[in-house]
Amino acid sequence: MHIPSHRVSQEMASEPASVWYVPANDGAELAVLIKAPAPSLKALIAGCSLKLIFGKSHSFLCTGAIIADVPDAPFALSGVQRESEEHYALARLLHERRAPLFLFNEMDICVAETTISFSEQSAHDALELMGELRDLYIGPFTDDASHALDCFEYTQDPVQYRPNASKIPCTEITPEIGAWSATTNYFYGAHSFQPVAINNPDEGKSLEDTVWAILSSVFPNALFKNSTILKGQKKREFTDAFAFYPHGSFLIEAKNLSIFSSGFQRTQFRRTAGVQKQVKKAIGQLIGACKDFAAGREIYSAGSDLIEVDRTQPPHCIVLITELTPTGSWDEISELLFDTMRDTRAFFHVLDLQELIMLLKGSSGDARLFDYHLMQRAKLFCETKSVLIRSQMSAKDCDP
Repeated sequence: MHIPSHRVSQEMASEPASVWYVPANDGAELAVLIKAPAPSLKALIAGCSLKLIFGKSHSFLCTGAIIADVPDAPFALSGVQRESEEHYALARLLHERRAPLFLFNEMDICVAETTISFSEQSAHDALELMGELRDLYIGPFTDDASHALDCFEYTQDPVQYRPNASKIPCTEITPEIGAWSATTNYFYGAHSFQPVAINNPDEGKSLEDTVWAILSSVFPNALFKNSTILKGQKKREFTDAFAFYPHGSFLIEAKNLSIFSSGFQRTQFRRTAGVQKQVKKAIGQLIGACKDFAAGREIYSAGSDLIEVDRTQPPHCIVLITELTPTGSWDEISELLFDTMRDTRAFFHVLDLQELIMLLKGSSGDARLFDYHLMQRAKLFCETKSVLIRSQMSAKDCDP
């Protein structure tokens, strides 16, 4: 496991995905860090290929990676390297041609590690591109740095429009990847703890466990997994996760995108269609749960304890998926959500892990702020009728 420095932790908290080349163990070693959505990390662990890419625009050194998690739409991440320690760490890596690689998920948690190595020729090409280290840019993310990044991304994918962007010199490294070692992270709540491991073959349960881990600090005494509701003389499942505070309630259905059992060979169309099918199912489940909640039916914890909750405020009903991509049409889902909110008078949301965690980071662990941000997000959804909404926090807002 690698524990990032304070600076890298701040950057990692505000970036949805990126790659860092950093010194480790007080400079005695090196480390490559990649943050990406969990489905892409699972695909890496399952055996998909990885490319490390580099580009140079004037004095700006751009770095990135391509994870071949979807055959026709691999996941790409990119950035501008702006720290001297990262320039020197990358140069040292290219000379040594071997280093540990650590994966970080949406929670900024190290979830797996391995060792990568690569050829002398590919290292030579990257060193030639870098040039003299003293000539590389060091400093804040300026407009010029932003333009360099646009040029880098345009060079990698000319189909995507980038204003005034032009192609720049680039090179890539396809490393050999060693055996993966997954990390089991333990999350402690007020009364229990939850182990979470990215390589858990029961991916549905793993997502539910992750939801508990994410929300346990915000709702330490009012978070329940697999709660049930009394309907007639029988109990049936209420929601995957249920949380509340004095002024609001949150009903969550988690739908996992399977990677280990289904593989990473599905096209983007098939993958999106599968996710949308799960979203529709979850919305139907939440409609039923919302009606039961409004009707005042008794809710019980997994341990059969009666849960007393104020029901005067409309609940937030959250469909949580592992990844929400902008590919394909989401109009049908948007219309369904809009009609459902109008009919139930409750707030309905479709979020992925990245968005949920970003909202929680911006709420600083305060349930009231989380409630407020969800309401503001629902207002924006009603204005745009689009589920493709992303929240963004600055590194300062996300300071751990």
